[in-house]
Amino acid sequence: MNFLSKHSPTIILVIWVFFTIASTLRAIHPQRIVLDSYNDFAQGISESVEIKAEGSLVPSPYIEKIASLPAEQAWSILAEGMNGCLVGTSPEGKLFRVQKNSSYQLIAKFPEGNISALAMNNKGEIFVGTSPDGKIYKIKQNGQFEVFFDPKEKYIWSIICDDKSNMYVGTGTGGRIYKLTPDGKGEVYATLNETHVRCLLFYTEGTLLAGTANRGSIYKIFPGGKSVLFVDPEKEEINSLVAADHDTVYFSAVGKKKPSRIQNPLPQDNPQFFPEGSWMEGGGEMEEAKEFPSSKTLPLVSIKPTIPPRLSEIWKIEKNGVPYPIWSSKDFVFNILWFQNRLLIGSDSGGYVYSIDSNGKMDKLLKTGSNQNNAFALSGRQLFIASSNPVHIYVMEETQREREAVYRSWPIDAGSMAKWGSIKVEKEGNVEVLTRTGNTPRTEAGWYDWQPLVGDHCMSPRGRFLQFELRLGKNAKVSRVEIACLPDNIPPKIELLKILPSGISYTSLTMPPPPPPTKTLDQLLSHDEKPSDFEIQGMPARFQLKESRGLRTVVWKAIDPDGDNLKYSIYFRPQSSSQWTLLVKDLEESLFSWDTTGWPDGFYVLKIEASDEKDNPIGMGLSATLESRPFFVDNTPPQIRILNKSTSGVSIAVSDEGSGLKTVEISEDGKNFTSLYPKEGILDFQKEEFFIPFSLEKKILFIRAEDESGNISNALISN
Repeated sequence: MNFLSKHSPTIILVIWVFFTIASTLRAIHPQRIVLDSYNDFAQGISESVEIKAEGSLVPSPYIEKIASLPAEQAWSILAEGMNGCLVGTSPEGKLFRVQKNSSYQLIAKFPEGNISALAMNNKGEIFVGTSPDGKIYKIKQNGQFEVFFDPKEKYIWSIICDDKSNMYVGTGTGGRIYKLTPDGKGEVYATLNETHVRCLLFYTEGTLLAGTANRGSIYKIFPGGKSVLFVDPEKEEINSLVAADHDTVYFSAVGKKKPSRIQNPLPQDNPQFFPEGSWMEGGGEMEEAKEFPSSKTLPLVSIKPTIPPRLSEIWKIEKNGVPYPIWSSKDFVFNILWFQNRLLIGSDSGGYVYSIDSNGKMDKLLKTGSNQNNAFALSGRQLFIASSNPVHIYVMEETQREREAVYRSWPIDAGSMAKWGSIKVEKEGNVEVLTRTGNTPRTEAGWYDWQPLVGDHCMSPRGRFLQFELRLGKNAKVSRVEIACLPDNIPPKIELLKILPSGISYTSLTMPPPPPPTKTLDQLLSHDEKPSDFEIQGMPARFQLKESRGLRTVVWKAIDPDGDNLKYSIYFRPQSSSQWTLLVKDLEESLFSWDTTGWPDGFYVLKIEASDEKDNPIGMGLSATLESRPFFVDNTPPQIRILNKSTSGVSIAVSDEGSGLKTVEISEDGKNFTSLYPKEGILDFQKEEFFIPFSLEKKILFIRAEDESGNISNALISN
């Protein structure tokens, strides 16, 4: 990097000092690594351990895989009592009956290819909704099926049954809701100004709630079919609606943020919205909607943030009808279900099932063996889960069973090779702790074996990375893990070194101390209470330019991987010598200026030494050095010599064997000088010849020559 360009004596040049790079660890000093929050523990693997919102670990509810089905996706599930469930799959339209004894049976295969809805009325009759070219089928006792209702719609999205065995069906792409009597007679119950009716829910006073796409709104449908737009979260799709305690309702809104209907109404006849990875025909990305400023604020400049295209939100509708969001995620939410005073969330988050309470506080509940959890079905106090990629069916029970519940941390990085010490676990009940170490974050690439603790002490060999495993017994709980380690010291490194042009130096300006750090309430409530780097370092140092003959300045950049504070020493030697001489020591800034007017002419070399011994025990500090390129010191002024003198003028020679000529000037009064040009017209050699004609009026000529190092010589020539 070129720090300085052309300079002027009238300009104060300010430069920024290079600072060593800070890290979270300090060499040689014992370090403490603490895990005691949800974010701390959520980075690990918790297949059979629940991570609570308050930052604790407990065994997750008991979950058992009861079937692996030969299908690509499972889109719907229906509980058949306590002992099994029905699972609708795609793309071959297979309907499976799965039993808790780990057996399953293919009971039907539908020509439409995708089973998007399953329902059972109070008579125990089972109905299947298929897509595309959707129909509703009724399953007979012998496993045969028949068309129960054909609405001539593209998609059958949702089916619900009331206590009189009437059926309500949400369809697409016309945004229609059908009502079917128990004998299969159907009619359009309501037509919404939407493309798809994705989900339905019985609401208060005989009304229905309908979640839609592409506009992603919730409508309230009154008895008789009149509808009003009830909630508009301005998302692309409402794909799940569930009733909860105290007459509250939750729904999941997914897709990109949509502009307000009032500000930017869009036509509702586009059938082309489907979630990413969907199996539906005609799917494609919608054109991204333009963002409009809120009606509450009109900023002068509006910058649209980058929003993940599959951002999901969970909303709550209070008993009085007031809706508001309580949770959001960049994962795509497929399904939600109210279960045991919390809302379960199935998404594409790598198999994890999350739960949130009525205030939106999230627990990482459990993990299935698939990449996404598509559908839930509740039967009493147990839950069936249909997951995809691959298709597995699970049953979850509320009661705890005696089993191994294992939590495994992410690889914890000490920053360098380290000795790992005590591991203290705040716990309740039986918890076993194992550790292993390695020298790469890839745990599959040759780590040491797992070792149990002896007392509280880690017995794993030295290594840069450590991973711990917690094995929780029944009813156990872990609320905090504290790990001690002693990282090895890593030497500093000098990355850049530059000697500035001759004749300039920099003096440090006194900077005011930074004000005491301030915190918002949100920052005080957050887990990370450490001050920022700016609060720690304050304002960077600044330096002011000074110009004078013989001054030299060296500037450099040094880093310490451990974040240690560095001190610097500077040595010099003539280029022809191998003997170093100390110039200055114990510098804390990475810039130094000095006067070379007393140095003999010649080439010199500087050596910068950076040491971290200030932050390490005696004898444990490390250092690094870097040598400069040779630089020339010139304290000898140019020589002016008369070659020939006649009545018409005088010929002179000006030479400088050091840094070379910079200017040669002439004056007739010793005050006002003008440049004198050599015979060849260009001043570009260490020796130049000049011819100066005499003037009849002036009998004396003043000659002044300056070299590149600022040395000046003078001569007086008389006629």
